[in-house]
Amino acid sequence: MDGGRLPLLPLVLHHVPWSFRQALAREGIPYRMYRPGPPQGRFLIFDSRSQPSAIVAPGQVVLDLAEFRRQFVQDPLEALEDVGAERFGWQVGPWRLETEAARVDKRRVREELMDRLRRWVESQGGVWLRVAPFPFPYRSVFCLRIDHDDYQPEDFQSTLDALDGRESMTSHFVAAGAFRLAPEAMQWLRGLDVGLHGYRYHTYGTEEENLVNIQRGKELLAQAGLEPICFAGAEGRWNRSLLAALEKLGFSYSSEFGLAYDELPFYPLESEVLQIPVHPIGLELFLAAAERASQDRPVQKPDLVRSAQDTAVEYFSRLLEIRTLAGEPILLHGRVTGYLGRYPQVLQSVLAAACQYGSLWRSRLSEIYQWWQVRSKVHVTVYEISDGYEVHTHRKPAGFRVAVELWRGVHVAVVPLDRPRRSLQLGSLAFEKRPPAPRLCPVRVDPPEGLRQRLRRWWDRYRRILPEEMTEESLPD
Repeated sequence: MDGGRLPLLPLVLHHVPWSFRQALAREGIPYRMYRPGPPQGRFLIFDSRSQPSAIVAPGQVVLDLAEFRRQFVQDPLEALEDVGAERFGWQVGPWRLETEAARVDKRRVREELMDRLRRWVESQGGVWLRVAPFPFPYRSVFCLRIDHDDYQPEDFQSTLDALDGRESMTSHFVAAGAFRLAPEAMQWLRGLDVGLHGYRYHTYGTEEENLVNIQRGKELLAQAGLEPICFAGAEGRWNRSLLAALEKLGFSYSSEFGLAYDELPFYPLESEVLQIPVHPIGLELFLAAAERASQDRPVQKPDLVRSAQDTAVEYFSRLLEIRTLAGEPILLHGRVTGYLGRYPQVLQSVLAAACQYGSLWRSRLSEIYQWWQVRSKVHVTVYEISDGYEVHTHRKPAGFRVAVELWRGVHVAVVPLDRPRRSLQLGSLAFEKRPPAPRLCPVRVDPPEGLRQRLRRWWDRYRRILPEEMTEESLPD
């Protein structure tokens, strides 16, 4: 290796937007912020919107991010910063599924942004090498988030029985108020990966209301010996007021598909509360579609429900297959009362399907959070050598096996970082094809709004109850 040559990685960033840094962090591309002195890397990226010029050293290649962003029909960094949600519809077999989800598919935006950046880097003689998104030797991750938004004894027990020794593949989120009169059920949750849905299963519009709701739920779980560090908003809903409350209460991570779905973990709005997105489609959407269909055909309701269950199992099994092959996360969610607890065979089928893949990391959300803390602290430098590259690992925290992925188009070679310096000879690497997973194609739907929906929307907008006024009975529904 020629010690006088600038390293290909990390990328050096100078006055770039926070969302661009977050996109690189999710991708696992090494970067460092510019500082005066000797050049730190061959590729210097700056944004002329905030910095008119950059100091360029001999041998450096420069990219103006402001010009780069103009290549896109929609500014990708503005799209990544979008926090809005809309109601969408998905067609799965004969069923039209409807739910509210993030209006921007942030994974699609990030992948397009990173793909164009990769092509530019490679065209300038660089390399696209990233820290693998999952611990070595896994190529993907699976977890089922089980939502206890209500308590019904039969459904609750049926769900726990259906896990059948596969509890380590699940995380449980509890609306504590629903379990207030069922302390024995709380005890069944001890030893599991437990998070909070709040005291009431609702995401409020103000920071004060969310603080009271979440704090009350946290205290109730603590009385049962449960100490949650994670939260999931009701029906996947997220807002800035919720985030502010979670930050004040010291939560480590949350999970709302109203902010992002099917995406790798990230920190929203420069927060320290990690977001772990899940897939927006749950079993309840299939059954809700069957319920709508049965209104016109009540006699056929049992057959419609059975068909919806079969379609759900087929859908989730296929999702596991294509996303495992593509190296993408499969983080699912499902509600217990009336759904997973009523039809435990669907839960069992999905968990059994996940166990078929040896390359799939079957984990809990808390373990994914811990892994992401380790991954974010891995710092590497990459130099070009005569027959490939040399990777220097400056910091590799303990607890998980870390790997890097060297990409060539849709082909990737995965190499564990088992020593401080690792040479990657291109002729000796095993590349495999990593086809992208087919994307969901949601279509926005605006179903007729009934009186109940109008009242709830009005209530969310105008509710202004002060924390000291909110007793256990006065918390809004």
